[in-house]
Amino acid sequence: MQDRVRQALAPTRPEIDGLPLSSNATIVAELLGHGGERALDIGCGDGKFTRSLARLFANVGGVDVKEKSIAAARQGATSAGLTIDFRVASGQELPYSDGHFDAVVFSNSLHHMPDPAIALREALRALRNGGLLYIMEPVPSGNYHEATRLVNDETEVRTEAYARLLELPGVVEEREIMYRARRTLADFEEWKADQIDRDARRKARFDAQPDRVRASFVEAADHEDGRLAFDQVFRVNLVRKSAA
Repeated sequence: MQDRVRQALAPTRPEIDGLPLSSNATIVAELLGHGGERALDIGCGDGKFTRSLARLFANVGGVDVKEKSIAAARQGATSAGLTIDFRVASGQELPYSDGHFDAVVFSNSLHHMPDPAIALREALRALRNGGLLYIMEPVPSGNYHEATRLVNDETEVRTEAYARLLELPGVVEEREIMYRARRTLADFEEWKADQIDRDARRKARFDAQPDRVRASFVEAADHEDGRLAFDQVFRVNLVRKSAA
């Protein structure tokens, strides 16, 4: 167990190099492609991942606490010709009845919950017996993490979220898989603009030590065809809700 936790949270560079290249949309299709009719994306943000779910399930919902994110998610679904029930709501207090969903998803969101243990229990409440709980989390390791940690180091909260998942009662583990997604950027400025757009508070971190942040980002990058390239490492845990 100890080595499993170490690999799940801090794989070495050789271990990362050995991970398959994939994408979040590909992995969810592989694991939830036959998951049932109704799915929920908790902490859905702008709804990009939710739209992937809508191609796998007949009825899909997404919740987020930010009204701006839900507005963007609704617009994105409309543009894609998809019908998705987006709502402003907390992952720790879902506006759904017990056992409503066949699958519940946390996509890069469990570590953002104020209390991951409460959010996980609430997800199980809304999940039918035998339904699937899918948790995708970025792993705090690899050159993308090293490049960005001065501005957005989430090692502590991601570690806490994983610990709460391992303690979750009433589930049977199906899979734990890790993979890497290749991400390329034109330059430092492209990444900086994206980070500030995601969270305006990060601007102060750039301003506090601009040379160090830039140097850390560029030095950690691989270079491919004139672009800065990174391996972003992800872990997916798939568990099934036990029958009552």
